[in-house]
Amino acid sequence: MSQALRVVFMGTPEVAVPTLRVVAERCQVQCVVTQPDRPAGRGRHLRASAVKQAAEELGLPLWQPDSLRGQAGHPAVQGADLFVVFAYGEILSPRFLRLPAIAAINLHCSLLPRWRGASPMQAALRHADQDTGISIQRMVRELDAGPVYARHRLPLSPTTTLPQLHDALAQLGAEAMAAFLRSWPAAEPVAQDPTAVTWCHKLTHEDGHIDWRQAAPAVERQVRAYTPAPGCWTLADGQRLGIQAVRVVDASLAPGQVQCCGRHLVVGCGTGAVAIEQLQPPGKRPMAIAAYLNGHQPPDRCELPRDPNPS
Repeated sequence: MSQALRVVFMGTPEVAVPTLRVVAERCQVQCVVTQPDRPAGRGRHLRASAVKQAAEELGLPLWQPDSLRGQAGHPAVQGADLFVVFAYGEILSPRFLRLPAIAAINLHCSLLPRWRGASPMQAALRHADQDTGISIQRMVRELDAGPVYARHRLPLSPTTTLPQLHDALAQLGAEAMAAFLRSWPAAEPVAQDPTAVTWCHKLTHEDGHIDWRQAAPAVERQVRAYTPAPGCWTLADGQRLGIQAVRVVDASLAPGQVQCCGRHLVVGCGTGAVAIEQLQPPGKRPMAIAAYLNGHQPPDRCELPRDPNPS
């Protein structure tokens, strides 16, 4: 049945690429919709999205609108049976959701209704969830509120990093999509439990500002969850230091107090302390703490944010 399905695939980042490949193998992809090329890197040269690169490699028709607003009549999205959306980067209007003959479905990187919103991977890590996964839902007007066809679970360990989770969910998304297509049209979506809804917001640079008044395990989770995006940082001696890896240690220091112990840099937290293992000085590349201490005077303390961050 899936070979006959006419599909419009909508996605942008690397996490969606394995799922695009599954759809291309098993369905008739009439168009891939992805975000326009964006400036990237130090030279700010235009860079194609990962989904665009994969679509070109697969020889699939491609459309890159600046916005989908007012574009529901575009020929590229007419006549499809199914819209498959995975991290496209723009909310679809109700008119768009009515275009496919069967449904518009979305792959979401959480076990809905937990972590509706824009940053579910980071939220699962920061809040010490024991598992997360991929949900395939039928899209409705309300964000991430549609009935769910399937949930595919992924266990999390206390050391899982954001890049590790990203790669695992990219693969799991492809497996979930393949299973969905095998089960079609028997799959029936089930409504989400409204009492179990949690939300995560779109992260900004400020979300990465470390509040050393948190307990040490919360700081460690924040760094694992927000590295590399949006990135964690602190102000120390007037400089902004990127904090990219830490571990919890047994030390008694005031929040933000810094102690240099041999080749280790320890920072006090609200409870306990963390040792910084990798950081990024202003204008430099990330470096291990030993390399940093070879060429830099360690700071006396890390400043506390004026507004405490939630743990």
